[in-house]
Amino acid sequence: MASPPVYYQLATSDPARARAFLGELFEWPEGEDDALAIQPGGPADFDVAGQITPEREGGQQITPYFRVGDLAATVALAEERGATIVMPVTQVPQRPHIAMIRTPDDELSVGIVQA
Repeated sequence: MASPPVYYQLATSDPARARAFLGELFEWPEGEDDALAIQPGGPADFDVAGQITPEREGGQQITPYFRVGDLAATVALAEERGATIVMPVTQVPQRPHIAMIRTPDDELSVGIVQA
């Protein structure tokens, strides 16, 4: 199964202000349960949701999330291939199971979502 991007985070020093500005600029609908959520509102096969978060000190400011068929197996394989587990498989309330890894070169954090 191919693993398409399914989510992203944009990190900034003022998430609420950025969400308000970008939401108005791009006509994003309001987040239902998260004021900083970015709901795509486009064709279903093209939708990639996102969120604006507080910036991280000296680090990556955009984090892509990819959907996989077997989250635990994918995380295990990533670790086997030298990735660091930043966040183990976790159940986010009312959301899918997710995990986050850091590439072996410590350059990129990537989120993984259970399909």
